[in-house]
Amino acid sequence: MQKALIFAAGAAVGFVVGTRSGRQTYEKMRHQSVELWHNPTVQQKVSEATETVKDKAPQVQHKVGELAKKVTHHDTGTSAPTNGASLDEAAAPTAPTVAEPTTVSPPTGGKHTPGPS
Repeated sequence: MQKALIFAAGAAVGFVVGTRSGRQTYEKMRHQSVELWHNPTVQQKVSEATETVKDKAPQVQHKVGELAKKVTHHDTGTSAPTNGASLDEAAAPTAPTVAEPTTVSPPTGGKHTPGPS
């Protein structure tokens, strides 16, 4: 759901920036978004989400606190998981992995000036 909203927002911004009548289109979209925000159904869902976050916040805070204590607790009697390796092998530094470079394609529909080949 979040990815769809991000995509829609990006598409809307791209549309506004890419149109010749950008300001007029922007104002129309802004007006529609304000109407949507003030829709009673939307406001009901926002209130429900706010209440859920308020209700769950203490539980999340407690769990995060417990996990932080586990991570920062330095007890000599415990050992870290080694995935089957000896402690010396597990403690040995490993070479960092290098990510493959990615290529970014230009957006379609807009002006594109090809670079040097």
